[in-house]
Amino acid sequence: MKYPNLELIEYITDNLAVETFDTLYNSYTHRFKMYVFPQTWSSTALGFSGCGGQAITEAYTTVVEMSWDYINKTDDIRGLNLTESKDRIYAVFFDGKFAYMYLNPSEQFFKDLNNRFMESQKGSQIYDEDYTGNERLSFS
Repeated sequence: MKYPNLELIEYITDNLAVETFDTLYNSYTHRFKMYVFPQTWSSTALGFSGCGGQAITEAYTTVVEMSWDYINKTDDIRGLNLTESKDRIYAVFFDGKFAYMYLNPSEQFFKDLNNRFMESQKGSQIYDEDYTGNERLSFS
């Protein structure tokens, strides 16, 4: 099992988030937290749909939490006044490959993160269940 390239994962998350969520264009700084843990899959395709050998495979899952600061326009007259956004973007990678991304995911997402077992790309729609305003980016 190889360790994920966290710098590359941060770069990919930052670029995909800025392209997907317009609110980040006006942001001042981005902050990242990363959760990395091994996860066992029943196929070599890991959490992705597709062809894979039927073998128990362990790979690192990386969950990136991204927050950002923006300039508070009401206090801007007094100088640079940064306010941290309450919104959070979460991106999930399996074996260093992008799987899916959510803005403010449902409570089920955090339960799975706490249990260190994230849903596969195809099964990730359960993260939409409790939260109706989710925006999602996924590649097949």
